[in-house]
Amino acid sequence: MPTDAQPLLVAVSTKDQHQIDQHFGHADVFAIYALDDAGARFAETREVAHYCQGGYGDEDKREVILRTLADCTALFTARIGDGPRSRLEAAGIQAVDDYPYGAIEPSLCDWFAKR
Repeated sequence: MPTDAQPLLVAVSTKDQHQIDQHFGHADVFAIYALDDAGARFAETREVAHYCQGGYGDEDKREVILRTLADCTALFTARIGDGPRSRLEAAGIQAVDDYPYGAIEPSLCDWFAKR
């Protein structure tokens, strides 16, 4: 990636701000990170109403989440169902659940290096 390129923004569903430790449907805050050749840097948090409502998903809340994460390239989460995964990917956001309970920054850097 050229050094003058804008960093990629990615969202992380995390309870403790250290690990990728939350299910997508239970997240009410997403940590946003900027990724580039220099590494991963925390940028901000974005609050949303969590999507999962006791076994089913609230479509209106999922649409708000999609708009909230629209500028993100990927969403890192401990777990995600097939329906939300498909909706994210249709919106151009890659759902990444390959690093459950991994430390955030090393996991993001590993994913970025493999792109």
